[in-house]
This record gives sequence, structure tokens and C-alpha cells, in this order.
Amino acid sequence: MSQKHPEKQGLQAMEGSEMPVAFQQVRFDLSGRLLLETPDGEVQEAALFIQAQEGREGKESLKKAFADVSVVWVPTEQVSLMQRFVPGKRRADWMAALPYALEESLSEPVESLHFVALDRNPEDEVSVAVITKERMRLWVEQLQQVGLDHALLVADCFRIPPVDASATEENQNEQAWSVYQQNNQRLLVRSGEFQGFAASQCWFDQLKQLHVQQHGEVRIESVDETVLIEDCATGIKGQRNPCRAFNLRSGEFQAKAQSNGNWKIWQWSGILVVALIFIYLLSLYLQTQQHREQASVYQAQTEKLFKQRFPEVKRIINIRTQAKTGFEQGAAGAAAMVGPSRLINRIEPVFAQFSKVKVVGMDWKSSGRLSFDVQSPQVSELQALAQTAGKDLKVELKVKNVSQTLAEGVLYVDAN
Repeated sequence: MSQKHPEKQGLQAMEGSEMPVAFQQVRFDLSGRLLLETPDGEVQEAALFIQAQEGREGKESLKKAFADVSVVWVPTEQVSLMQRFVPGKRRADWMAALPYALEESLSEPVESLHFVALDRNPEDEVSVAVITKERMRLWVEQLQQVGLDHALLVADCFRIPPVDASATEENQNEQAWSVYQQNNQRLLVRSGEFQGFAASQCWFDQLKQLHVQQHGEVRIESVDETVLIEDCATGIKGQRNPCRAFNLRSGEFQAKAQSNGNWKIWQWSGILVVALIFIYLLSLYLQTQQHREQASVYQAQTEKLFKQRFPEVKRIINIRTQAKTGFEQGAAGAAAMVGPSRLINRIEPVFAQFSKVKVVGMDWKSSGRLSFDVQSPQVSELQALAQTAGKDLKVELKVKNVSQTLAEGVLYVDAN
């Protein structure tokens, strides 16, 4: 891992240099710019860097450098990582029900969002990443323009290795977060194998306090940049890219296969095809036998889960259709309501502007109202906070106690 340096302004063209072009990592920033970081720590905008590569040799060197890039990191702040219980036996069934299971926590219509199922555990809990389709299009278009259409898109919180499971065996109820402080303004947090987030320092402290109040103690493990994953390239021939499990490019945004031009592998094509066909047929036969034995068990478990979730249904005709209808009815009351996580993301920048205002408590009402218990040395700070937040949100401030040194109140934020 190379030592990081602050982002440099301006463009330093590599004219006349015989050194080949190489990138330590490629990433998008919060404003949507595609940034290239060289091994010496220099960070430049992709469009400007490409313009500086004049001549045939420069373009060929740049093409080879882009071919070696396997992943492009995206800001975790722009990716919602969630986990929900979704019933269903076949992948097609629970994938169809997935958007409706998450709908009450989303502030935008499911039609405008891109859902990526990262994992599904034995308890039928699905780890999912949610991104707006518009943002995915902007990212993919920039990759296509610079010749990186083969690269994966991965949230940058997954640069942090997950917490070692053996470290929490003594206390099964304790949750551990791996935290990397990128700078004084931003922290990356890996809270699980498929979970994570990014936040400012002040917001992280408040989220940690709320997590402790609701779920118990959390152990913080600080990591440094020496353990961060840079590009996810394994460097081992034939080994699967470890970041593919977190790839956001699926469906209409799926990455194109990169052609390496190595046609020599076709010398062994006959042997490989025969071997693969034999292995496939053998595995298919074994899987078919296993599936037949498990079919009745899975069917019974699915019906049991369906009856637990929808006890009012007396007769099961089509589980998929009935489950979808049940989820739609359950989410109808909250369809027009913004979830608490979305409200928190929208009001976080406002709190960051008022460092003297301290959040001491938070509560979410089923009616769609989020309340913050706030304190400040002066009541004018609370009023200024409410006025600023009221420009984009529907807020109400109620001052409870005012003294010479402390003002207390409650800031209400409505979802509608």
C-alpha cells in the first residue's frame, strides 16, 4: 500500500516521461467527478489527465493502465446499505418482493431506484444496496467515456476488511465496527460483512450513541490505511475478484466483459470444454437429486413463513402473488412517508453548520415525525438551526428550558 497524499490541484502532464502510466486507485467523489490516483499519491480528474496524454505512446500507456483497473470506488454516502427479511424459495420470487419489503424505508419511488442483492443468509435476511438509477447512469457513462466500462463499482466502505468474527466469540451480543478516519471531515465504517456507512466525525459520535441506546455496546476498532484494499485485484491467476460480491453493476448497468486479447488459451479450448461439460453434468445430476429431496421441506418452510407473516390468509393459492399483495397493503400507509434514515441524511448537513448545538436524543413517530432533543448555550443557536433547516424541510422548534448558560428544546422534522 502506498502512502496517501492530499489531493493536488492543477494538472501535471507526463510529457516526455518514459515511465508507464499506472493508477493506485480510481474513485468517484461526492460531486460525481472521476478521480485517478497515481502510485506517487497525485490525484487528478480523469478528463484532464486523459487530455494531457498526447501522442500515440501516451494513449497506449493510458489504455494499458485502465485495463489493469478492476474496481472504481464510489462514495458510501450515496449508497444505502440495508438488511431486510424477505421470504421466498426461488431467487426470482424474493427478488421480486425485495423492493416492496424496503419501500417503507425509502424516500423515492422504487421505480427510480436500483437494487443490488449482495447476500442472503439462512434466516432469509437479504443484504441489499440501493442507489438511484440516475446516479448509476452518470457513473457508468463516465466509465464508458474513459475506457473503464469493464470496471466494477463498489462502495468505498468495503475498502475496510471486515471485523474478525473470532474476536467477538466471547460476547455474541457485542457488535464491532471497523473505522478508518480518512480525514478530519469523513470516516468510513465497516459494521458487518455486507454493511457499512460513511459519516462526519460529529454525526458518527451521535449515531454511535443512538446505537448504544437501542442495541447495546459497540466495539470500535480503528484501522489505518495500510490494511485498506486499493483495487481488489488479487494478482493470482484464475482467482475470483474479491470485490465482485459488492459490485453495484447489475442488470442494465452490468459491466462488459474485458477482452484481454490472449487468443492462445484457445489451444486448450477442446480439453477445457469437455472437462467443463463433464463437471457441469455431474454437478447438475447431484444438485437435481438434492433439490428433489429438499423440495418438500422448502415448500413446507415457505408456507410456514407465509402463514406467520400473513395469518389472516386462510388458503394459499399462489404464494408469490399473495405475498406481493400483502407487502403492498402493509406498505400503503407509509408510501408517501419519508423513512427516518432519509430524514437523518437530509438534516445532517444542517447540524454540521451549528457546532454548538448538541443532539441528546432522537425519536421516530409512526405518524412520520422525527424529533431531536437539542441543547445549546444560547437559544438563538437553536432558532438559527430551525430557520436553516426550514428552507428544505418542514420543521418546528419548541423551546423547553432557557437559562443564562443553557437552552433546551425539541426540533420536530416532518416526513411529509
